[in-house]
Amino acid sequence: MPIAAPRPCRNSGCRVLVSGRDGFCDAHRKESYKTQKQSVTIDYKERNRFYQRTTWKRLRAAQLQAEPLCRQCRKAGRLVAADVVDHIEPFDSVDDPRAVDSDNLQSLCTSCHSAKTRRDRPGGGSKVHG
Repeated sequence: MPIAAPRPCRNSGCRVLVSGRDGFCDAHRKESYKTQKQSVTIDYKERNRFYQRTTWKRLRAAQLQAEPLCRQCRKAGRLVAADVVDHIEPFDSVDDPRAVDSDNLQSLCTSCHSAKTRRDRPGGGSKVHG
C-alpha cells in the first residue's frame, strides 16, 4: 500500500506536517475533533451576534456614509461603490476595543473584502471552517 504524503495538522493554524491517520500532530492529538469544532462554532455564533447589534449597524452606516467608495479600488484608480465595512485589524472577541473602533474600519467592495479575508486567514488562504 502506498504511503500518503505528509499534510498540515488539522488543528486550525498549525503547520506541522503529519502523516498519521487522524491528521493531528502530537501536540493537538489530545484535543478531540468535537472540542475543536465546538469552539469554532461558539466563536462564529458570538461574532454573528455582534454584527446584529445596533451599535455595529450604526457604526457600519456611519462608515459607509463617510467613505462610500471602496478604499482598495480607489488606491488602484477605480471608482467602485463600497458595500462592506471591514475591520483593518481583526478583533479577537466582541469585547475587544478594535471591534467598535472607527479608526479600525474601512469601506470595501465585496471583491476586495473577500480577497483581504483570504489573505488574513490562518494558513494563507485555506478554509478554516465550512
